Amino acid sequence: MIAETFFPDDNASLRASEPVCTGASVIALMFDQGVVIAADTKLSYGRFSRYKGVSRLMRVNNNTIIGVSGDYADYQYLQGIINSRQIGMNSSQMRGQFTPASMHTFLTSVLYARRSKLNPLWNSYVVCGVTEGTKTPYLGTVNLFGVSYTNNFVATGLGSYLVQHYLEKKLEDCEKEGMKLNEADAALALRNCIEILYQRDCLAYNEYELGVVTADNCVITGKHTVSGKWDHAGLITGYE
Repeated sequence: MIAETFFPDDNASLRASEPVCTGASVIALMFDQGVVIAADTKLSYGRFSRYKGVSRLMRVNNNTIIGVSGDYADYQYLQGIINSRQIGMNSSQMRGQFTPASMHTFLTSVLYARRSKLNPLWNSYVVCGVTEGTKTPYLGTVNLFGVSYTNNFVATGLGSYLVQHYLEKKLEDCEKEGMKLNEADAALALRNCIEILYQRDCLAYNEYELGVVTADNCVITGKHTVSGKWDHAGLITGYE
């Protein structure tokens, strides 16, 4: 009876009960001219480091980048949907493309619809970009339940506990000093966040990709690395 109630299509065995190969945190920060986003390049099989050098950032078009945490297979599935939708938009008489806001809304709708069918996509997404015309930065996130919001800084996964306060304080300090956060300082802040995660999160990795979106540029660069600060390791006692 329970199976008939919740799985009327008899596909209960086809529903993923948990993610398999997953990516860790994605972090993003808004600066005066745009948004920077960063994610490491490792996939984990449970707690086992399975694949390295895997991109978790996607350049959607000239003004939008998305980043993903969670199950990579579900991300690949949604990549196909996004690409198909873009082809359809470009081939119609009224040509168009995703804006950062419409991309965020689209992902929210898809994730909420799948969650409502009790067959969620096990991902959290970060959407960043610059709105064409107004040239204003846009940054938002959505989780596997379809819960979404926008902010001037976001982090998914364990990063939402470990580095969000650091990003918030960075923006508060700039506001107190009457300064605007520039691209170089924002990129450095994300590098520090990746370093914190590498030291604190067993699923994180020291190699990461960095995406930058401004009114004039939308690019993803890779092979950035951090080494971590391990001087304090000798001070940690009580775990023998």
